[in-house]
Amino acid sequence: MKLGIPQQTVKYNEALAKLNAISPFPTGTSVGTHTFKAEKFDLAIIVVTYNNQDYIDKCISSLVEQQTKYTFSIIVVNDGSTDHTATMLANWAKRFSNIQVINCPHGGVARARNIGLNASNARYISFVDADDYVEKDYVESLMNPASKYNADIVEGSYQTINNAERFVNETDLKANAFQALHGYPWGKAYRRNLFENVKFPEDFWFEDTMGIYRIWPNARKIITTSNIIYNYRINEKGITRSAFSNVKALDSLYITICLLEDCRKTKSLLNDELYTFTLQQMVTNYIRIHSFKNEDLVAAFSIMARLIDDYFPASKFKCLDDESLIIEKALRTKDYSLFIAV
Repeated sequence: MKLGIPQQTVKYNEALAKLNAISPFPTGTSVGTHTFKAEKFDLAIIVVTYNNQDYIDKCISSLVEQQTKYTFSIIVVNDGSTDHTATMLANWAKRFSNIQVINCPHGGVARARNIGLNASNARYISFVDADDYVEKDYVESLMNPASKYNADIVEGSYQTINNAERFVNETDLKANAFQALHGYPWGKAYRRNLFENVKFPEDFWFEDTMGIYRIWPNARKIITTSNIIYNYRINEKGITRSAFSNVKALDSLYITICLLEDCRKTKSLLNDELYTFTLQQMVTNYIRIHSFKNEDLVAAFSIMARLIDDYFPASKFKCLDDESLIIEKALRTKDYSLFIAV
């Protein structure tokens, strides 16, 4: 444990003002509606790309080569690329009628995904990152259980491109979202109506967290499969890797605040599973900003402790994970020393 760290917490508004002076709170929200197009396909695959000329051909090629009985469209949102990506995409669109390319000014992945959702024209939605690629049975492996069991979310297994590490799910027809699903949006098929009143929060880093708070609780039928259908490229320059040295790492805490507020605005269900995840998320928030000054970390902890008390009163919510009980104790008792010791 670091020595000389103050033990007292800071008032919520003071703490938030202090952090805002370091990095402003983004203005995005997960609340909003989409102007969905009529269903024409079984699946719409949304690809967001920004300066991915080295990988986009591999990605699109893996999608058009799908061996499946299901109909699908490919919606590629070119988020203001300045390299040769736009030209390469135009060539793909000329060759395949089910490819739609949307060129827009650079606005970030959340905005681009929302644009893709608005353009979607299918019962189910899937996201693929532009520097990744999928196996030939990607659509079939997701849509077979989705159609047969009328699922809300189906998640496949994946492997990393860089080091061929495999992450294999159990095949489970009655999966629990908070126990079985991974937090990333890609490699899944979602029933489109799950996004009816939900958007990716724009201008935030870690916008993927939206799915856990706003999508998962509304999914009643969740299926996981052991089929490895997705190939994920670890991006050494991506947000996940670079966050520790950037003030935008505060977005990890900000997105937690935003999503809890959005849950309250929409009167979404807060349950023990979401409470337990939020406890774990507080640890993630701290890890991402752990290189900040001690006084800033105390401010962040003060906010996190307040959020737990405000949204998850101790009399109504129970931690479901034994390993998170000590985190719960630290936040409930405002014991910063205990929190960082853990």
